[in-house]
Amino acid sequence: MTSSGTNEKFSRQVILPGVGAEGQAKWAQARVLLAGNGIALQAAAQALSSSGIAHTTVLIHEDFDPSFLVSAPRDLNVESIPLLEKMPLYTAALVVSPDHRLRKKLNRLFRENHQLAVFAWPAGSGYALFTSRYEKGCPCLECFEVLNPKAFSKGSPSVERLLGAMATSELLELILNGRSPVENKVWVTGLGSGASYKHEVMPTYKCPAKMIEEGAAVTP
Repeated sequence: MTSSGTNEKFSRQVILPGVGAEGQAKWAQARVLLAGNGIALQAAAQALSSSGIAHTTVLIHEDFDPSFLVSAPRDLNVESIPLLEKMPLYTAALVVSPDHRLRKKLNRLFRENHQLAVFAWPAGSGYALFTSRYEKGCPCLECFEVLNPKAFSKGSPSVERLLGAMATSELLELILNGRSPVENKVWVTGLGSGASYKHEVMPTYKCPAKMIEEGAAVTP
């Protein structure tokens, strides 16, 4: 697509004061690592494509549904790599999944490599988001999980489309501004009660990822 065609396609975003041509260019130049499954993954892919993210790499994991690669938005430039391969260079990662095993694997990978990431998962009647650039390893997702296990209780599949869209919105803000007001925080929103709160995540010696790094035996 030509530059003029790109500008025309995203003209409604470009005129927004918080985006502008410079912000749209940041999205166009960004490389996003995308992981997850189900409707949440589809919604995130659609939102990335609609916003003008030009390059997305999809992680293939144990429970990944390959039909996603066929049904992915036409404008989404998608590569796919297995989870165990060397991670490509990217601007930020987006993980939208109710699968705690996948989130844990990726949390440890991003933590080890100090890579910027946004996690999102269904929680109770709503959803939760966690954002970190893992600058010092901890705080990480497992620092929060080990002290707040109820925040990882099974959520409702009905929120997955909203989950994908909200997580993408957080990722786009990170790329646009370089920072986020909810970095190193878990943002929990209950759709049933309407309650929303941001829980600051602090490093803890109980973090399983940190304990493994230090050579301790930890139950998977």
